[in-house]
Amino acid sequence: MSGINRQITLDSRHIAKHLPDTPQMRRLLNKGRAAHIFNNEATMNQVAQAIIEEG
Repeated sequence: MSGINRQITLDSRHIAKHLPDTPQMRRLLNKGRAAHIFNNEATMNQVAQAIIEEG
């Protein structure tokens, strides 16, 4: 990615809020917040990697 001069990595502290049926995801929804949910962790990692590589 242009303009970022460091390695970009997925922050593992935020994984659970993007997976279905986790307490973290439910907490976001109960607060009326948006939750971007992936079918599973493998899919989420593929999307994150594509974003890191391609922007």
